[in-house]
Amino acid sequence: MRRIVVELPLEEFVRLKGGDAVYLSVRSLRTIAQLGMGTKSPAAIVRMDFKDPRLSPERYFRGSGTQVEVLDESDGVYTCFLRFRRGSIAEHLGLREGDGYVVPPLEIANDLARITFAGSARQIERFLARLAARHLRHRTVSIGDLRTPASSPLSAMTDKQRRVLVTAYQQGYYDRPRRASSKELARILGVSSATLVNHRLKAERRLIREVLEQSGPPPRTRFT
Repeated sequence: MRRIVVELPLEEFVRLKGGDAVYLSVRSLRTIAQLGMGTKSPAAIVRMDFKDPRLSPERYFRGSGTQVEVLDESDGVYTCFLRFRRGSIAEHLGLREGDGYVVPPLEIANDLARITFAGSARQIERFLARLAARHLRHRTVSIGDLRTPASSPLSAMTDKQRRVLVTAYQQGYYDRPRRASSKELARILGVSSATLVNHRLKAERRLIREVLEQSGPPPRTRFT
């Protein structure tokens, strides 16, 4: 899989997002994690601050239909959980499921927006063609293979485990309601249902172990 990073002037990014002018108020924004990718109600965890220090995320997104929960605030920099109701970047470009993915980080700084897109060489060509068709001024910052950082929990998995877990997520196996069954995932990956379940369970166990180890000792909790 390949990855491309493109940069747009902020006003072009606003035009891409259907004229959503609230982005013009941002001094900086960075997507930390993207959740529910490809669903009708995508969500993300972002870190952001504003050109006007009197602004807060609640005021910033008021009237936009975006659900906002502030997780942390330090010196005017907010870490927030956001659930969007407006169309995603992929939807605004007319990209469908299977056309590749807009992936973190999405970044805004110095009145510029950077979008990271992952897919095959053909999917990247289609992504760039859609930007050109919308007459959006942009430049390519980098292009290359999509690599998993050594610090990522995915790096602890085998290639087969990683492929099963990523495919399950992309196909909506972890959505509620579930959009794909184990049998459908096995067919997509060309393996038996038993092999798929075996790889998925091992991948999930490694993912949970890595997350817990990186988080330190868990707090003692009493269930009543």
